[in-house]
Amino acid sequence: MRPGDEFAGRYVLKEVIGTGRGGEVWLAHDTVVGQDVALKRERVEGERETAVRRLLGEPRALAKFRDHPHVVTLFDVLTVPPDGDGNRSGNGNEDRNGEEDGGGDAAEAYWFVMEHVPGGGLDRHPPMSPVRAARVGAQLADALAALHRAGIVHCDVKPANVGLTGRGTAKLLDFGAAYRAGGTETITANGPYSFTPDYAAPELARGNVPRPASDVFCLAATLHALVTGSPPRGGDDGEGAGEDTARLTHWKAEQGVVELDAEAVGPLRPVLAAMLRRDPAQRPDAAEAGRLLAAVAESGTQVPGGRPAEPGGGRRRRRVLFAGALGLCAALALGLVALPGGDAGDGTGTGTRDSVGRQLPEDPGKGGTRSLIGDPRTADVCALTDPAALDRFGRSEVDVDYGNFDRCDVLVHTDDSTRIDVSLQLRRGAPPEASEPVRTIGSIAVREQPAEPDECGLLLSRDAGDGQDGDAGDGMYVGVRVDVGHGEVAGGAAALCAVADTAARSAAGVLNRGPLPRRSPGYPAASLAWADACALLDARALSVVPGVKADVPEAGVANWECEWFSDVDDLEADIAFFRDEPRSARDGRTVELSGYQAVVEPEGNGADTCTVFVAYRAYGGRDAETAMEMVRLYVGGQRPMGQLCGMATDLAASAAARLRAR
Repeated sequence: MRPGDEFAGRYVLKEVIGTGRGGEVWLAHDTVVGQDVALKRERVEGERETAVRRLLGEPRALAKFRDHPHVVTLFDVLTVPPDGDGNRSGNGNEDRNGEEDGGGDAAEAYWFVMEHVPGGGLDRHPPMSPVRAARVGAQLADALAALHRAGIVHCDVKPANVGLTGRGTAKLLDFGAAYRAGGTETITANGPYSFTPDYAAPELARGNVPRPASDVFCLAATLHALVTGSPPRGGDDGEGAGEDTARLTHWKAEQGVVELDAEAVGPLRPVLAAMLRRDPAQRPDAAEAGRLLAAVAESGTQVPGGRPAEPGGGRRRRRVLFAGALGLCAALALGLVALPGGDAGDGTGTGTRDSVGRQLPEDPGKGGTRSLIGDPRTADVCALTDPAALDRFGRSEVDVDYGNFDRCDVLVHTDDSTRIDVSLQLRRGAPPEASEPVRTIGSIAVREQPAEPDECGLLLSRDAGDGQDGDAGDGMYVGVRVDVGHGEVAGGAAALCAVADTAARSAAGVLNRGPLPRRSPGYPAASLAWADACALLDARALSVVPGVKADVPEAGVANWECEWFSDVDDLEADIAFFRDEPRSARDGRTVELSGYQAVVEPEGNGADTCTVFVAYRAYGGRDAETAMEMVRLYVGGQRPMGQLCGMATDLAASAAARLRAR
């Protein structure tokens, strides 16, 4: 066969444009309809009946999606005898004129007449921007979703099997490795060539039955390669690689090893991280992946080279979240494992006294039984974080100067304008008994909470098999909340849940290894960390809130927070300690309470709320900036804003007087 030859009486060969499993792929001109087509050769080898069934699986699969805009179109199937000129044709169903297509020798060849996609596979193209790759990915995800609805798994999504039309439309090519999900018939033979290790999902590499989630993983690996030039586990499709390199690549595929080039993929990072999860059950389906990728494409965000610039000199300001909000599905509950030796600190020691005159407990010592957390006032909550593990999503930094003393935050900067906040928090209570664990990390059982559009959480506790209660007897657990601190994260809940999963593994790993480390140095004696927020408001002070149930507060860890409720107008009052940059007149109305500066912020926690921040102690925070320990009081309910702020200010005045009277 040479350029200029006529094939099957209508196709004039032009040039070889590629090589398939069965031989050359030719660009030809269809003289009947006047268009260029691709002629893809496939040989029938081995036991004929089985070989033909497997070979014809690809065109039969393609025929199901003839009208799909992102699946390459199959026009016809031709059969020719060995060394034939292609003048016999058939429909691929072995029934042309009552006889088999091509007949005769078992080594006959089939030729697929297919839509010509200029430029061939994208493995020949230079890297593209993350936004353009997201656009391509959204189109391919749409094609995969259609395949999955029809019960077909592609199994071999990779740059070489993706093409772009002259108008930039993505097309999914080559269904030679496709698998019919949910049934017993594989469209093509399963084996070492049914997937490409550099792009394969771990379940494919391990020889498990392909599933739609496998295609989602392959698509993510493909998009990474389209942007960076290589899949997220390196390699070059295995071609020309040494035996040792090929073994390593296959091992990485089996283990689900991925290494995202965070800088290069930019806004795609959270979406790809979600799609590349090792557990197929944790990946978004193709339809959801398409929506996430479309969101990146529509944002039009181009990330310049290099890491995001350092944040400006001012500290960030975030919406204040109270116990009620934190109690939603945003919490990641970690059961605390009791260990022999030491005690939890019962407040009866002979240490220094706190800022309101109470005696400070000694740190857990030897003898008795202590919890894995120990005294929360000496625990280093930030030891539960692992910023390096979160670097796969963006530049990560620990923030130790935000919120109450029971928490530590990691700020993940995905680009110059977007930040994901990961909060780890000590909390009272135990994981809900109604939810069932979905997996375990060491001795920690993992429970999932339904994801919200703007946040994600998990629940972890001790595996029930160890015979222990989830709270280790001290009534504490650890909460982790992942949400969007600034900007918009492409990927929504799936991206946030990928971050939550990483944070959960890090925190569970710390708890599995042993007692939570102590702060060094500890909080100074003057710190509110040693005070009791609940004791700052008595029944008389709380009486300014109509109907409040002063005798039944909901107390947080170490009494650093207390909340009271009323049956009147849905009123509620909350007092807690809080750290952040100092408040000022630009944040609200300033007042002086017992010598302390305070700021009143209407709608400080949303509609129908008013918050008062009482500045207590300034100290040197992160990056030598001034941070402030504050008492934060909040009143919410169905009352006019003036009344809410009046009640909040009265409560703040009572608390300030108690502080001043120490």
